[in-house]
Amino acid sequence: GCLNIKRTLKDLWRLIYPVIIYFAVAFIVQFAAVRVIASAAVANGTITAAGKSTAELQEELNSLINRYSLHLTALTNVVLIPIYILLLRRDEKKRRNSLGIRYTTPGIKRLGVVFVLGMSAAVSVNVIVSLSQIARFSPKYQQVSEVIYSGGLFMEIVSAVIAAPILEELFFRGMIYKRLRDMINVKAAVVISALFFGAFHGNLVQFVYAFIIGLMLAYVYEKFKTIWAPVIFHIGANLISVLITEFMPQSMNNAAVILGVMLISMVLTFVLLKYVYGYNAGSVSVQKSEEI
Repeated sequence: GCLNIKRTLKDLWRLIYPVIIYFAVAFIVQFAAVRVIASAAVANGTITAAGKSTAELQEELNSLINRYSLHLTALTNVVLIPIYILLLRRDEKKRRNSLGIRYTTPGIKRLGVVFVLGMSAAVSVNVIVSLSQIARFSPKYQQVSEVIYSGGLFMEIVSAVIAAPILEELFFRGMIYKRLRDMINVKAAVVISALFFGAFHGNLVQFVYAFIIGLMLAYVYEKFKTIWAPVIFHIGANLISVLITEFMPQSMNNAAVILGVMLISMVLTFVLLKYVYGYNAGSVSVQKSEEI
């Protein structure tokens, strides 16, 4: 009994402390960055206190911080990425030592399929979520969208297309999903990690989108056995979202085009998911001495 309780507590701690690391580092990085931004704004005269109430100054500061939201997010991700890489490498070393096998990396062609799957899945789910009209019940989603797409194309690429997918896959799939997978069966781990991924986004629209995409990301990770697979899927998904938002002509925003795009993307997603289902990662035996 005591051993089981101790094991359960240890398992829970393995899930909890990566989350604590995330919020602690995010708080420290963003707190420090905000102080730097505020000091610079006061020094160069962007914000002046003369004749203004505390509320007015706070509003000016909040507006300035919102302008740099993408930069702050990207900076936080860049700081967190090496931390989670180290944790994931340590986990994978223990798993290889325990199983006595090492999974081989899939080729460029297979990862290319995953990239296209990410794009088609993102389009499919985005269209379904848009048609559902749930955005009407999620005012916070509009605020988040304005922040994501207000930093200019370069920062959108750096933050949303590169830094965020790497960090989020290391965190949600590399830490949360894989550690759940060590404790429970695949299906339960996939669903729970996807629910956590959805809830983490903090609004109804992104919860639904991230939950569905999160199911696919965990499944891709399970099949390919390398964190690069969900990272590349996620990059494809975020890239197509940015490109559509920034470059899709308004003339294409009509029911016929949307329906056609949805049907094509859903068929493509189904075909590519079937390909993933049939894929099995290769493996080679390793000696325990190699992992010491």
